[in-house]
Amino acid sequence: AARTSSPKHVCMLALVLSSASLLIGRPPLASPRATVRLCAAEAVVAEPAEEAVAVTAEEVEAPRVRWEHLFAADLASWESIDQPEAKVALEEELERMEAGSAAELLGPAAVREQLIGCWKLLLAPEADAAMREGVTAGASAPHLSLCGHFQTFSKPDPMDVLTGKPATFMETCEVVADSRVGRAFSTTVKGGFHVDADPLGGLRTVEIYTQRDGAEEALPPNRWNCAHVGSEIRVARAPGGGQRVYCRVDAEAMRAELARLAAEAVEVDPKWAEQEAEQAAAEGAVEEVEDNRPLWQKRIDEADGIQRSANGTPIINHGPIGGSNDGPRTQ
Repeated sequence: AARTSSPKHVCMLALVLSSASLLIGRPPLASPRATVRLCAAEAVVAEPAEEAVAVTAEEVEAPRVRWEHLFAADLASWESIDQPEAKVALEEELERMEAGSAAELLGPAAVREQLIGCWKLLLAPEADAAMREGVTAGASAPHLSLCGHFQTFSKPDPMDVLTGKPATFMETCEVVADSRVGRAFSTTVKGGFHVDADPLGGLRTVEIYTQRDGAEEALPPNRWNCAHVGSEIRVARAPGGGQRVYCRVDAEAMRAELARLAAEAVEVDPKWAEQEAEQAAAEGAVEEVEDNRPLWQKRIDEADGIQRSANGTPIINHGPIGGSNDGPRTQ
């Protein structure tokens, strides 16, 4: 099904605010940048707890993030969350995670171990290169937009040494929507990573890619700070300070999501076709040469069967004077 504005194709995020759950609907990729909407009109009452638990008034009023709905949603940007209360609730929850993170105390080796597995990007700032053009750089053109980003960190395989296979310890797969042709495609980069101490504090992860689909040039390293790495959620701080929020997924679920996103049609934006038509017309335009011969000369030339070049010079087809037979000449 094409990505249109039909409600049945809207993926939902959900944040529980007090006693209500506000649904965040993500419209389809009809343009290079989609928008996530928080609609109060779509609020539904949260189901009551199975067991009554005594809570304080502050706990009742405190917003709570419903992560299971966030995990099921497609990639979105921070700027597309237009409900302030829901955005603040999520930011505060992530702030608590970062404050309680023990990544720096655990050290690089322990964090490397925690990274092993598959991760799905949920949220990132629009200005972040990972969101703007993708880690694979597959969405760098104006008519392209990132609609899925997944990473797999793995341990070295001893068999690679024996078989001579290039060792790759991480892989980033992304799905890009093309609003010019109305389809999506996937792109992959492979390489390695290392975790070390950041001179500015904390731990830093550097992803280095050596293999890239359909390209020879190497990609620049993807650097980020380990703000939080847990059993389900990873928070990466980009060089500009923006938060990239990931959730852990199993490999089979990741492959299924990649296939689903790549198979979905994308709504075509007619402006790209118009630009291509204008460019093709400009490139294919042939300058017309004005025929300024007098009428009597045109009649004589037509009667004698004389052809002329673009500048009006007669073309002599019986070869040049001197006997050479190299072809037509102009007089």
